[in-house]
Amino acid sequence: MSLPSVPETKFSVLREGIPREGVVQIDPPLCGETNMAIDEALIRDATPESPVVLRVYRWEQPTLSLGYFQSWDDCRAVPGLSDLPWVRRKTGGGAIVHDQEITYSILIPETRNKTSKGHSGLLYRAIHGSAVENLQRLGWDAKLSETCTCSTAINQKEEPFLCFSRRSPVDLIIGSDKIMGSAQRRTSAGLLQHGSLLIRHSPTTPELVGLSELTTQLPSKLQEGFRADSFSNYNKDIWEKGLHDAFVDRACEKVIAKAPVDQTAWVNFLILVLKKGLSQIVNCRWQERNLDEHSVFTGRR
Repeated sequence: MSLPSVPETKFSVLREGIPREGVVQIDPPLCGETNMAIDEALIRDATPESPVVLRVYRWEQPTLSLGYFQSWDDCRAVPGLSDLPWVRRKTGGGAIVHDQEITYSILIPETRNKTSKGHSGLLYRAIHGSAVENLQRLGWDAKLSETCTCSTAINQKEEPFLCFSRRSPVDLIIGSDKIMGSAQRRTSAGLLQHGSLLIRHSPTTPELVGLSELTTQLPSKLQEGFRADSFSNYNKDIWEKGLHDAFVDRACEKVIAKAPVDQTAWVNFLILVLKKGLSQIVNCRWQERNLDEHSVFTGRR
């Protein structure tokens, strides 16, 4: 498969010493090969003048993505997985069934200062910490994991095959269930981080529950929908809390009104969460881009 290029219109010039510009890219559901090709193109074509890219996307059919170091043969031991179409990620970690979840990727291009090692560990904590904070706004008892399955594994094959069956420090968990995990890949061009937020269980992996199955711990407001005075409260919140917190609260309110069935509300919520987390690492001026299937590639390859 010929790898596509990221559209030139997505890029804007950056200069050392001033805040980076950032692009939010929201893609429609695409096949696994295309989704991975876009992420590969992001890091392959990145230059010090490229913007930070925050991409949120979904999958047009249930698809298994293997971590970079995983073997397809290991998948055969897990019932139901070998029947799925599959792709390999550029990042490590365990396999993910991309079905009832939302996937994100973040590209932070390398700067011209090659002595800088970037913010790999801080990025995990900032993104997952932002998700914890804002899921707590919705009523979930979300927190960061303090356990690690890899610490007791003699070799990689002894770790659970699926990402959401593993535990690493800074994974996002609710109770004993992992709801969000991420993995990274660094090259000379920059840092790529993948992550996945589990919205509900997939029929392929019914043992893994998502946010929708955990609504029983939420207060009754989840079923109440919008408050009658929501817009006046929203304006009041902007004054008292500041613009970003008011936006997040409004996004929470939309999720409360539409959860657990409306993935668009979750996409918008996740974007706000990611932008807040990423802004703790890189100061960005964001541009929003909603790309359809006809504008994803330039077609020059």
